[in-house]
Amino acid sequence: MNKIVVRGKWMLILSLIFCAHSCSFFYSKGQNRLQQAEELYHQGISSNSSSHYEVSTDYLKQAEEVLLDIRNTDVSLPDWERRNRLLGLTWFRLGNTLESEMLYSIAQSYYRKAIPLLNPDSDAIFLSCAYRDVARTMVIADGKQDSALWYFDKAKQFAQRAGSDVLLLDIDAYRYQLCFPDSVDQRLVVCRKMAEEFGAHARYSEIVELFLAQHATDSAACYLSRLQPADSSYTYWFEQSYAYLDSKILRQRGQVDSAYSVLLDLYDRKIEELQRDAGARTYALSLYYDVAREQQRAEEAQRERTWQRTVSVILILLLAVLITLFVVIWRYWQHRRREQARQLETLRDKYVQQLQLALERLQQKVNLTREIELQRMRGIEVEFPKWLQTYRDEKLVMNKDSLNELIASIDKALDGAISRLRAEYPELTESDMQFAILSIIGASDNDMSIVLNVQKQTIYHRRQIVRKHVNPEIEDIDSWLRKYVLSV
Repeated sequence: MNKIVVRGKWMLILSLIFCAHSCSFFYSKGQNRLQQAEELYHQGISSNSSSHYEVSTDYLKQAEEVLLDIRNTDVSLPDWERRNRLLGLTWFRLGNTLESEMLYSIAQSYYRKAIPLLNPDSDAIFLSCAYRDVARTMVIADGKQDSALWYFDKAKQFAQRAGSDVLLLDIDAYRYQLCFPDSVDQRLVVCRKMAEEFGAHARYSEIVELFLAQHATDSAACYLSRLQPADSSYTYWFEQSYAYLDSKILRQRGQVDSAYSVLLDLYDRKIEELQRDAGARTYALSLYYDVAREQQRAEEAQRERTWQRTVSVILILLLAVLITLFVVIWRYWQHRRREQARQLETLRDKYVQQLQLALERLQQKVNLTREIELQRMRGIEVEFPKWLQTYRDEKLVMNKDSLNELIASIDKALDGAISRLRAEYPELTESDMQFAILSIIGASDNDMSIVLNVQKQTIYHRRQIVRKHVNPEIEDIDSWLRKYVLSV
């Protein structure tokens, strides 16, 4: 029984291992999807930096879809927090991309969804930009200048927390431009500080616009000369902005023909740019769809491998459970057989002892009978005792009750094997069953002849009769009987 309990514990341990493996499998699956979302996010922001807004939006939308599909039960707690932050950054980047495409209301909704998911400490820069861009889109799309002021103030709070002076100036510049359009002097101070102290070269175009609005043409021309790109990524934008502002300065100076010529040249370059941009977008989209197709195939192959690996692990675990169950049952069956053999050996020893005692008593009766008969032959009248007279009449070592007791004890020790033998072979008589019982406990032919009070030749014939009733093809009926009662 202890061995059965031990086997049960092993089965419980295997079940726990299987459950742990299933959990680790789902966690690893969630981590793979989180990694896939990060890759899509980085592809989206790299496309956005190169002004491929449609491709960027598509990548970011895919990242959003993967992140929304991850549940908190698929990943551990740190990965779940990482997923929420990445989702907030994805929504923030979607807002930037859509705002660049002048979809201000949709961009504002993405900014609002991103704000609760960003960390106030580690993502203070992103939160400041998100509040700033919410305020900008509110004014541009809805004209809500008063409501935008609160968002500008929140943006300044996070910019101060992040320690970004240039971002504080940028927020003030947009605040003056959108909410206080008459504060030209304050806006001019902020833009000049950003351009001259922090190298925000794009602000020079805004400075030129402000001087032109004040009809300070010479100052505008002075700052126009400083409008140079800091890197090659925005060279074309600077060239366009320079040409447009130059035409306005020429027109303000009365040089209308020169201004018109600059605008025509700008128009021609704009047409070429649109043509190039159309070709670049077509190429980028085709390249993106090729990459997406390959990525989809890789994902399908990965899912197929994961499914095969999962099925293999489940089959191996099931096979291990079945083998363990088979071993437990086999060991239990072996233990039961040994127990039955031990009980049978105990019964055999018990009845061998009884048989020896009965033989000793029988020998005493034989000796006493011979002595009485010798005395009577000598002419001495001696009467046989009544107990000795019984021996002379029956000459039985074990009576019928003793044999029935032996049969009942063996049947109980072997879980009803004797009853099943009697039911399966109804042709066996009472004498056949007595022979079978004595053969099962290992009695010799001599013991059988004494117990059953028959000759040894009769025992031989009884063995053949039992073999005929059971199966005539059996060579050793004694071995077959012992195997039968131990296997049923």
